[in-house]
Amino acid sequence: MPGGLAAVLAVLLAVLVTAPAALAQEADRFPGLEPGVRVYDETGSSLTPEQTSDLQDRLDALRDTGADAVVLVRALDASSEDTFDQVEALQQAWVARTGADQDTAVAILVNRDPDDPQEARAGIFVGRTLDDGNVPRDEQEDIVEDALIPPLREGDVHASLVAGIERLSDSIRFGPPVSAAEQWAADASRSWLPTAALAAALVALTGAFGLFRGRRTTDRTPGKPTTRRPGDLPPAVAAALVAGGPPSSPTPAVLLDLATRGAVDIEPESDGGTFSSPKVQVRLRDEGLLRDDVDRAVWRGLADRADGEVVDSTALGKVVRDPSAVRTALRNRLVAQGWLDEAARVPRAWLAVIAVLGWVLLVAGFVVGAIGEAPWPAWVALGGLAVAALAATVLATTYPSLTIAGQNAAVGWIAYRDGLKAAAEDEHADLDLDAVLPDAVALDLAGALEDRMKAAAESGQVVRAFGAAGHSAQLATFPWWIAFNSTAGTSASGTTVSGGGAGGGGGAAGST
Repeated sequence: MPGGLAAVLAVLLAVLVTAPAALAQEADRFPGLEPGVRVYDETGSSLTPEQTSDLQDRLDALRDTGADAVVLVRALDASSEDTFDQVEALQQAWVARTGADQDTAVAILVNRDPDDPQEARAGIFVGRTLDDGNVPRDEQEDIVEDALIPPLREGDVHASLVAGIERLSDSIRFGPPVSAAEQWAADASRSWLPTAALAAALVALTGAFGLFRGRRTTDRTPGKPTTRRPGDLPPAVAAALVAGGPPSSPTPAVLLDLATRGAVDIEPESDGGTFSSPKVQVRLRDEGLLRDDVDRAVWRGLADRADGEVVDSTALGKVVRDPSAVRTALRNRLVAQGWLDEAARVPRAWLAVIAVLGWVLLVAGFVVGAIGEAPWPAWVALGGLAVAALAATVLATTYPSLTIAGQNAAVGWIAYRDGLKAAAEDEHADLDLDAVLPDAVALDLAGALEDRMKAAAESGQVVRAFGAAGHSAQLATFPWWIAFNSTAGTSASGTTVSGGGAGGGGGAAGST
């Protein structure tokens, strides 16, 4: 290649490489700024002399609000992100050239596409005092998107700048515009919200305590915790007494009780692996060992899903997750014994309604108060409503659903539950796992038995519920509840950019 041609190519390459950087650097330079001159139209055609004078007067008046502003319009194809950087640089140049206070200086920049003036980018940058005060980031974005950009779509630069300056002036003097919802919330927070919240709290407390006073309770107390069963009730029935009604998931305890008595066998289906849990299946053995309708409800669920005599892990999970028949049988048992107070449903339901309404009104009040910047009396009143909602919730959950006879029958079982829990947590206490396992699961104490079950597995002990069919200790080498629970399945038109500047403050930019 001739030397002259190589030199020419080298020069062209250098120009291509350095031209974008040079243009970007030029875009951030503003050499013509002069103190006192606040409007600059470098396009020469975007503003008439009259419009320039009008904008100058508006910016001089803006100075009375505490903002020292400059406006620049030019022909430059720039993105919203570039425009944001450039309007920040314009604000810094205005401060350096005129001695304006950096914390109150404002710059507004309009970049019009030289090939299509209706394609434009606009940006604003305000000093720290305004950014931290009445012209926060959201308002800066709104000035761009709602004031500056719409007129630029029609090519009206003067209208764009007038709208932007007026919006900025109003924000500095009065704060950002308030929506109708915000105004309503503010009025409510200062007028009727405190009174309404207090009234709702008083009504809720009066109604809740009035309903709760009508409850019937026994004078008997559970007494000293014990590990001796106080009677021969099946585990699920005893647990229903302690809970004040059928528990949400009674089937696992019934299954363990059936397995302990030999009516069914709980067998290993798979030991699990790195990414899977162990699984168990159930084999139906002797229907003649069923004792009551609760047992029969579980047996029917198993039999309906059995393949021959075996209920695999998938089918077993479905049985456990559908306790409706078992809970119905438990409820019928409690009613037949005269232990379940059917009349208690009504006051319990009303207490629940009061609690739910209290929480709904509280959340609504907090939303209104937060939007309306409520004064302290409103928050005090809402605090009272929170207390009322919490009280109604507690009363609804503690309202006795058992008759006096049912409460008396539950006393001994409550002491038994407390005794089992204490013994399970005391490694030196004597505890027969074969006898207490179904009761512990029914009384929601399975977690408390974890260490005991691990110790039994390590010693090679096979718990009766898992060993009735003569299986090896393999089923006891992992915590039974892991396998059981695993099987049961229980257990705008342009991009707006905001940010802080090198000298503090913030801004926004957008496009048509």
